[in-house]
Amino acid sequence: MYKTYWGMELNPFDKGLAACDCFKSGDFAQASSRLEHLKNIKGIGLFTGLPGTGKTYSLRCFADSLNSNLYKVAYIPLSTVTVLEFYKSLAYGLGIEIFQKKVDLFKNIQERIISLSKDKKIIPVIIIDEAQYLKTDILNDLKILFNFEMDSKNYAIFILSGQPVLNDILSKQIHEALKQRIVIKWNFRNDNILKRNQKNGIKLKQRIVN
Repeated sequence: MYKTYWGMELNPFDKGLAACDCFKSGDFAQASSRLEHLKNIKGIGLFTGLPGTGKTYSLRCFADSLNSNLYKVAYIPLSTVTVLEFYKSLAYGLGIEIFQKKVDLFKNIQERIISLSKDKKIIPVIIIDEAQYLKTDILNDLKILFNFEMDSKNYAIFILSGQPVLNDILSKQIHEALKQRIVIKWNFRNDNILKRNQKNGIKLKQRIVN
């Protein structure tokens, strides 16, 4: 009813807006350029920011831009899990058999990533959202799970996305080895920059619906 009243063809604040209709903030541009670089070099990327600054939207646009014949995206939004549940979620995302033992899951996940990358020429893109909730034991395993050929190869793109506290978590000594493996990072900004982007975004949405 409100769309008829205001003469709008769509809801400008709908999460399902097409990428071409959404506002591209400075953060979006910065994150997108880094994601493109990560696509070329592979490895681990870290993207952080407060809620509502566009992290997940930027990642969605990146995932949507990938050729499905060349990339396999596994998006994992549930991060409040045990270590075994994390391995099962990752196995499910990669489309492989889910075993009950961690050691079997670890072996199958690594073999699947290597097979996709080397044999099928398909790069796995694994995105973990709300990564600030990941347990310490999971973060400890990540540096081992993505260690290929004695840490000499990057066969996948692995993206950690979360709130700024994730930076504090990874700065702890226990996570130094994982932090050193991060090849790309961006922290989405806020305050005055965010306010300016919001004003510009509202103007864009007004143009879309009129």
